[in-house]
Amino acid sequence: MGMGPVVRSLKDALDGMPVHVRQLAEMFRKHGRSQQRNVTDISDLDSADALKLLDKGWKGDWTPNDVVRAGHGSRPDPSDYLDADYIAQHLARFDDGASRIYFSDSLHTWGPGNRGTTFVFPTSELQNILDETGGDALALADRLGLEPGDFLDASGNPVTVEIRHFAPDELSGLRLPSGNEGGANAHWIPGGYLPTGIPEAVIDIPDSATGIGHLPSGGSDYNPGLWPGTAEGLTLR
Repeated sequence: MGMGPVVRSLKDALDGMPVHVRQLAEMFRKHGRSQQRNVTDISDLDSADALKLLDKGWKGDWTPNDVVRAGHGSRPDPSDYLDADYIAQHLARFDDGASRIYFSDSLHTWGPGNRGTTFVFPTSELQNILDETGGDALALADRLGLEPGDFLDASGNPVTVEIRHFAPDELSGLRLPSGNEGGANAHWIPGGYLPTGIPEAVIDIPDSATGIGHLPSGGSDYNPGLWPGTAEGLTLR
């Protein structure tokens, strides 16, 4: 059976590119496709700009496949395979603050961190996505590279979520994700972008920012008012 037009267009677009670009492009394509995105050509990817930046910023002997295959907990620091200028320019996108969406039940049970860290987006980028999707649970999941039903309960109704905004002075330990974080899943791609091309970073969350589920029976330390960040409601439909 011959090569299909979609596969051929992708292959043709990547021929002659460096190994790291080909591997990254395949990761964006594969993980984007797993979210049922309509990807027909590498030039159609939202992440095309990410690929251009990563092409210039990649260094060293590590390939993207090497980084991912090292496995959760054993992946190298991003500075081992990304140059300092790329890292600085990426983190500058968070100069005006960062935000993320939390599932309310999980947030108040466990707190805003996962093993002391959390993934965040530039506040302006997340606001653009919220404006584009208009509170549609399926559309929002797609833009964030999540599974289609991640914002829906078993009955198909939107779950309760909320946003937490972190001011610039609350971005403790701001850095590119290494893929070793508690929140890094099978769709993680080295370089600081979601499969949909949205920039992401990681910040530290203090141990004191804990939810009800981490407290001893009868504990009285649960106080979201002392957590880093400012809460904002978000209603999905």
